[in-house]
Amino acid sequence: MKEKGWRPFWAALLAALLVLLPLVGGTVLLTRRSLRTRLASRPQSGVAIRQPKEENRLSLLVCIAPTETTAPGFLLLYLNASQNCIHALALPGELTVPFGADEASLADCYRAAGPARCREALLSALSLPEDTHYLALAPSVLQAIADRYGMLRVGFSGALTAEELALTGCSSNVQAVSVREAEELLNGMEDTVPPAHKAAARAAVWDAFFRQELELLPAALPDALRAHSSSLLTDLTAQDLLILDDTLEFLADRSAAIHTEALPGGWDGEHYTLTDDSHAAVQALFNVSPTEAQLSSASEP
Repeated sequence: MKEKGWRPFWAALLAALLVLLPLVGGTVLLTRRSLRTRLASRPQSGVAIRQPKEENRLSLLVCIAPTETTAPGFLLLYLNASQNCIHALALPGELTVPFGADEASLADCYRAAGPARCREALLSALSLPEDTHYLALAPSVLQAIADRYGMLRVGFSGALTAEELALTGCSSNVQAVSVREAEELLNGMEDTVPPAHKAAARAAVWDAFFRQELELLPAALPDALRAHSSSLLTDLTAQDLLILDDTLEFLADRSAAIHTEALPGGWDGEHYTLTDDSHAAVQALFNVSPTEAQLSSASEP
């Protein structure tokens, strides 16, 4: 009897479990699905977005070295990722700068003492930032670096008069030129157009280069400089090139604002001298307002 009494009990318990298990399993499955739904519906967070740092900026004097038949070319370049800007200022080679106890043109300064001495002269003449670097490239090296970007669409009509366009063989329309052809056009302007106009034409070439090929620069330019390091004259270090990598990446990703122009000044047919407009252009290059510059100057001993 005792054995017969337990059998009904276990049978009833088993029957109850068979009824409850599908309900419990469904509840567990529903709970898991609800959890996945809630997790999927949550906004994604915790993914850090890289932001530019104070170090993601570069002030650079770019020099195109002279050859036996060509004059040197000069460009002041300012990259600032925090301000999302690329500013460039083309300098006439005839610009008068301090040289020893006297003065000389920037081009003669280069020929006599090289790009480092040009940087020192411009630090004094234009009050450049102390951390301005210099980079000098031979025309052939510049062409080797830039040829991978293809043709540039350049308009010279804003830099040259109609007569100057005709004299130099430049089109009044936007024209496609390689970097080599652009350098030949610029060199053909020597003694043909005023220094400010030639500098403006050089600025137009650089403006086209940055606007058309900005997205290519982060991946190509620093590596190209490393590949040609033995042919460069520069004080850029390996760490500087890493900073340039990051800075260009920020600028390309954010479609940086680009502004290029020529350094204004006074030209008497022999000397190109600095004016108030010259210093204002340099202040604009580095995003320094006249008020800030005046305050800085007044605070110096």
